[in-house]
Amino acid sequence: MDARIWPGLIAILFGSLLLFVIIVPLIAANYRRFGRLSPGRIVIWGAFTVYACALLTYTMLPLPEPGTYECVAPRFAPGASVADIADYDTSSARALITNPAVLQIAFNVLLFMPLGFFTRLLWGRGVLATTIIGLGISLFIETSQLTGLWGIYDCAYRLFDVDDIIVNTTGGLIGALLAAMLRLRPVTPRGELGPRPVTFGRRFLGMLGDLVSVGFIAVVAEISRNLVQISVLGQDPAVVAETPSPAFGWAAALVIQLALVMLTGRTIGDFIVNVRYKPGAVPALLARPLRFIGGIGGYQLLSAPALTDAGFGWAPGLFALIVLVWAIATRDRSGLAGNISGQRVIDAFRAAPEA
Repeated sequence: MDARIWPGLIAILFGSLLLFVIIVPLIAANYRRFGRLSPGRIVIWGAFTVYACALLTYTMLPLPEPGTYECVAPRFAPGASVADIADYDTSSARALITNPAVLQIAFNVLLFMPLGFFTRLLWGRGVLATTIIGLGISLFIETSQLTGLWGIYDCAYRLFDVDDIIVNTTGGLIGALLAAMLRLRPVTPRGELGPRPVTFGRRFLGMLGDLVSVGFIAVVAEISRNLVQISVLGQDPAVVAETPSPAFGWAAALVIQLALVMLTGRTIGDFIVNVRYKPGAVPALLARPLRFIGGIGGYQLLSAPALTDAGFGWAPGLFALIVLVWAIATRDRSGLAGNISGQRVIDAFRAAPEA
């Protein structure tokens, strides 16, 4: 594969994985800051993660195998890259356009130009701040190359060139100037900021957040259990690997979610999409566990390993379908959890504190 293409493919792959990791915090941050989800901002963040990975892959990769690389002497004198142009054909405009040294300079400028757009669209930063950020990132990249990835390699396996710092920073500056000329503004939701009706889409995202969180908690709990058995109790890793305990992770996720609901009145998914339940006639001490059972708690109870082993693996899916349909059927989207607990789901963004 072309050496100029495969770093881009790696950037897309790892950028997508990185977005998958940060998507839940991004959604939560949107609801906390703006009171609603901004799809445009999520798209911009997705593009930024791919760009950030591309910046690293094109400047750091490929990583050579030990003993297969030669040390590259650094160039501290400014202007050496410009002098390189004369080493190739400069007899015509066409020759200059295809001149490898010219292309290298142009590529470095283009690589840092998107930085201006992203710092403007995501953080609202101006020309000076973007230029400083570009300088800092370029210094980090070039220093990483000079130090052999901070000591991983015995010497620099790629060329440190002070001209790259100048050119990269110039690219960031040009991008910032273009963003200012185009009068780009940070991507934020439009409309007045305040409590809004809770939509089904928002409830659905909250339900997905609960599912992802309980799965994550279960995995972390199981890994932690294995580490304790191996590191603290001194058990054989092979024996531990052959005796998994899904019930432990399941129980840990159930207990943590239940404790959170009892203490705060909200699940992890509710916190992600920033909704809460307005108290009704049923006392909170009873309403909260009822609401838990009518939502993610009911799903977790039906997902118990003992029930799954007994042939009831279909039960959690059926329950989830009932919960979704119930949320659609209730006008305020309180759903099954709200109905059985006597509580109503409301937007927590700048809402009055719970009585």
